[in-house]
Amino acid sequence: MSSVLLSISGHDRPGIVRDVAEAMLHLKANIEDSSMTALRGRFTMMMIVCLPEEATLAELKAALAGLEQRTRLTVQSQLISDEEMAVEVQEPDYVITVHGADRVGIVHAVTDALAELGVTIVDLSTRTRASDQGDIYMMALEVHAGGQGDAVRPAMQSVAEKMAVDIDVHELDDALL
Repeated sequence: MSSVLLSISGHDRPGIVRDVAEAMLHLKANIEDSSMTALRGRFTMMMIVCLPEEATLAELKAALAGLEQRTRLTVQSQLISDEEMAVEVQEPDYVITVHGADRVGIVHAVTDALAELGVTIVDLSTRTRASDQGDIYMMALEVHAGGQGDAVRPAMQSVAEKMAVDIDVHELDDALL
């Protein structure tokens, strides 16, 4: 069984996820992990799919070429090794939210502080919204802090003061999931 990372992008429109899922269905490929979003009218998706034993990479490439032709999406594929597939997924144990006046350097300041602690970012999303007071920047991160959980709050407080933004840190509780 082969595992493949697909990166898919194009102009956003209804039905893209269906079109991609349909192409995978015809190959009997299992969609194992995926993440997708629309950014200013552009759709982007990453997914890991597992091909059945009888499917070849050539068949996958042909199906992806057909998908690109029919939908005008751009698709890139990359084979994933068995060792990479065996890596244990790090589940998030904290959610960090950031909001405040938009300015250069917020993402760097937050992620630099987390990297210094050895905290892994599992997911990150940002948005800028217009308001009467100017542009408001919002960021949400899911992180795996592991043994560094106690250090996350003070580190984020320091970043909040430095960048003049509000940062909230929430520990994920298994009971809430």
